[in-house]
Amino acid sequence: RADALLEAAQDGEALGRGLSELDERTEKVIRTAFFEGVTYEALAARMEAPLGTVKSWIRRGLAKLKGCLES
Repeated sequence: RADALLEAAQDGEALGRGLSELDERTEKVIRTAFFEGVTYEALAARMEAPLGTVKSWIRRGLAKLKGCLES
């Protein structure tokens, strides 16, 4: 149980570091979509950006985040 809690804390720290390495806009859309549960459509309206653009920001951001977490 303690090992699982420690691992979860380390994963959370790694996620936080990875998010901080993203540009401000990308970090914002990923946090909003995944932590606040806002749909991509609602996020696009909120950001006043086309839906496809928001999806691209998220997709590229997640790819960078994955790279940070794997290293």
